[in-house]
Formats: sequence, C-alpha cells, structure tokens
Amino acid sequence: MNTVVATSRAVPTRPAAWRQIAARAIGALPRLLLILWILLAIPSDGYLGRARADLVLRQAIGPHGFRLVAWEGQALAAKARDLIGRPAAGLGAQERHDLVVTYFAAIGETDRLRDRIERIYADPQQADPRAAAAPLQAQLDALRAEQAQRRPAVEQILAEQVGQVLAEEGLTTAGLIWPPVSFHFAESPNYLIVSPRQRIAVERGIYLDPALSVAQMEQIEQAVERGLDMSALVEATGGFSSYPTMVIEYPGMEWVISTIAHEWIHTYLAFRPLGWHYDDSGAMRTINETVASIAGDEIGRRVMERFYPEEASPPSWPQPRSMRPQPKGKPEFSFGAFMRETRLTVDKLLAEGRVEEAEAYMEARRKELAGRGYLLRRLNQAYFAFHGSYAVGPAATDPIGGKLRLLRRQVGSLAGFMRIVSGFKTPADLDAALR
Repeated sequence: MNTVVATSRAVPTRPAAWRQIAARAIGALPRLLLILWILLAIPSDGYLGRARADLVLRQAIGPHGFRLVAWEGQALAAKARDLIGRPAAGLGAQERHDLVVTYFAAIGETDRLRDRIERIYADPQQADPRAAAAPLQAQLDALRAEQAQRRPAVEQILAEQVGQVLAEEGLTTAGLIWPPVSFHFAESPNYLIVSPRQRIAVERGIYLDPALSVAQMEQIEQAVERGLDMSALVEATGGFSSYPTMVIEYPGMEWVISTIAHEWIHTYLAFRPLGWHYDDSGAMRTINETVASIAGDEIGRRVMERFYPEEASPPSWPQPRSMRPQPKGKPEFSFGAFMRETRLTVDKLLAEGRVEEAEAYMEARRKELAGRGYLLRRLNQAYFAFHGSYAVGPAATDPIGGKLRLLRRQVGSLAGFMRIVSGFKTPADLDAALR
C-alpha cells in the first residue's frame, strides 16, 4: 500500500504577511536613506539632473518666492476700477503735465524723508529715535496719502502718452496698439540669478518677494552656492513683464517712462517669434532684453521730448565720438570702462580655467569700486550674467549689443527695426539680417 505522506508548509495569515513586508522595508530603509543622502550631497546634476537643482533652489528660496497670481489679481482689479472711473478724464494738457511732474517730485521727496528717518534710527546719540522722527514720519505719511490719490491718474496719463508715441512710430497690430499699454506702480520683485562658476551665463532665474531684507537675500545666495557649487546673486528689478506690467516708483521720470516702454515691448514680443524663443538660450535672452532696451529707451526719449521737454536729458547714445566732451587734465573715473575691463579680464581667466583667481579678482575690483563710492553688494559671475543680458550696459561685452545697434542704424524706422527683429528665432537670424 502506497502511503502518501502529506507535507505541509504553513501559509502565513494576512497580518503575519504584512509584518514580514514591514520588517523587510524597515531593514532596507537605512540603505535607501544612504542612497538619497549620496544623491543630494554630491554637487552634480548627474544623478537627479535638473530635478536636484530644482530641489536645492526650492529649499534655498523657502517661502520667499514671488506670488504673481496674487499680484495680478490686485493689479487687474485696480485697472478695472480705473477703466470705469477714468481718473485723468477732464484734465487738460497742462494739467496732465503738471500732475505728472508733481508726482515725480513727490517721489524724490518721499525718498529723502525716508532716508532722514533711517538716519535718525541709525544714530546712536538719539535717546528716543521714535520721538525724534515723529514729525518727519507724519510728513511722510501725508505725502504717501497724496501720492495714492494721484497715482491712478498718473498711470493713465503716462500709459496714454507712451501709447500715442508707439502709434506714431508705427508699432501697431492691425492699426491698434496691442496689447494696450497698461502698467502699475508697485514694488517690483527681486530676481535670483544663478550662473555656473566656470563661465558667465544665466543658468536659472527666479523671481522673489520684493520685500526681502538684505540678510534674507544673502541667506538665499549662500544656500544656493553651497548646494549647487554655482554663483548666485539676488538683485532688484526695475520692472516686470506681467500684464499689466509692473514698474517701480523712481524719481527719474525719463528712466520710468523708458521702463514702461521697455516692459511693453516684452508684451508686444510675446505674440511674436522673438518673444516665443526667449528662454531657448542665453543669446536669445540677450537679444530679447537688448531689443527691449533699445526700443524702450528710444520711445522713452521721444515721450520726454514731446510731453516733458524741460525734464528731458540729452541722449547718451548713439553719439559720435567727435561730439563727446573731451576731459581736460586727468580723466574722470568711468564706471562703464572699469566694469568693461573687469568683465573682459574675468572672461579671460575663466576661459583659462582659473576660476578661483577670477573670483578673487572680482572681489578686489568690488572693493576698489567701494573706495570710489560705488557700492556693489556682490560682484561675481551671476552679476555679470544678469547685467550682461542687457547688451547695452557697462557690464556687457557680448557682440549682440553692437550688432543690434548697427541693425537699428541701418533700418530707417523703429517700426521697421521691430518688424525685422521680432521674427528672429535663433541668434543666426541676427547675422542674416545684417548681411
């Protein structure tokens, strides 16, 4: 008789199975944590790629990112009220002129009052700075209230004046200024620029809360540099290409009007190939920003000459060398020439792989500038990456600026220039246009 011996293997009950799975997971946890630590600790994008850099940036920025949606909601609501109320309606040409001039004079007075108050609080000899500053604070509060009453009408007047000059220059779409010129005075966001240490380029750019303190800026910069081994800088911005565009209040009327036009150019290009390809490369970003600067400055200058001739300053460029005043005796210090020399030397050192030497050189030059009264908080690769994006300034060495200015001189009208450049999709299109 065949005997069948039954052997059995105990099948764990469901709770026992889950306990075994949990035990295995707990046993593997130290290895998983070790792998994660290695991935985060190694200063390279080779493991997590762009995601790792994003993680480091998010941790560095924390809650200080710029809340664009909230700002847009507030700005659009204000513009809707102004569209209905038309705060500048009924004002004659002279009244509009006087209101705008008064507004900018008050911006300067506001800055002076704020400076005097800060000096009182900084004075160690002041036993009761609050009481000492009280009269000035009362003046400042009253002036701010007056400015709040004037602001909607001033914004409407300046938007209409810029729009009028744009139309005269032919910068229209189907006969209309599109999008309509619309801006709002506000605190513009700060901007975090991240550049590789080995070369000068905007690797990342992130908008931050406009109310950041200097201590918070430096904390963010240090966290980014530690986490990514890159160069970082937080800089203030003069405007923001949202819609309505954001422009800071500044006593210089011509600068503000040029900024209004500059930011409008960005909204204009948003409907055209040049704007669509803004983020394709550093060169395309430079072309976009330089075009906006060239056109914005030109429009701003014409608005000033047309509506505020007594406030207009002579153009700084393009100006033939023969027309420039020649210095007598020892030439005055030129910030632009100093920065250009610095940038060229830094480019040479970085090209030779002498990164630490380039950084030490920039710090020495920053201290030299401070001795001459030019106070730069940081001078590094990120500084030049940001300021070099506008290939018309003292920190710019990129040939794109010279090529675009040459193209502007070759094309008879601003509208013709904008028609050509707005179709650019690659940097090669600029060279082709010049040929």
